[in-house]
Amino acid sequence: MSAKKTAAAMNGHVRRPALAVSVGSRQTREKASRFAILGMLALGKKKSGYDLKKAIATSTANFWSESYGNIYPTLKKLLEERAIREDSEKVPATKRRKQLYSITEKGKRALRQWLQQPVAVRSEDNELLLKLFFGTMMPVRESQALVAVHRDHHIALLEKFEAIERTISAGPMTDEQKVYMRTTLSYGQAVSRALIQWSDATEKSLGTLASSLLDS
Repeated sequence: MSAKKTAAAMNGHVRRPALAVSVGSRQTREKASRFAILGMLALGKKKSGYDLKKAIATSTANFWSESYGNIYPTLKKLLEERAIREDSEKVPATKRRKQLYSITEKGKRALRQWLQQPVAVRSEDNELLLKLFFGTMMPVRESQALVAVHRDHHIALLEKFEAIERTISAGPMTDEQKVYMRTTLSYGQAVSRALIQWSDATEKSLGTLASSLLDS
């Protein structure tokens, strides 16, 4: 047995992707947007730009969203590259025709290739942390209020995630699809729980700071 085959056998024949790479934030966003749209088209029937926006808003919006201002230019580029095809459908009770898009075999190949690539690391802006960094320039109570709003936001998100879980459980998706949907959902739940804990600890430390400033 060759060294490569031996290594594959020892690793259970699981192909491990390379480590995540760091690239420009804008470049990464634009590239991934193309595949977010291709992925949505690969999931089911033909979709219009409006259908794509609605599908994203009701599925991936908690971790990946797209605007109309990005969807339509991206569809145009994908059409030029023949990664998707365009059809039209007459809208009942109107004289207008609806433009619908579907993924081509070329688009499916490109999507599969992207899925197998390492995840690109993007730095994310965080206005809350930026304001806390300059916290000495405002009263402590204002910093506490910012953190409290942050905590409440994630408490509300957890309630939203519970509703999504019920939708997944009752939905028509296959068991395989539900497993992958729950992995993205559990990520959001874990992040929100951690940030609620961080908010509680931060409010406590800010309260201690406020008390020490009063005593000084």
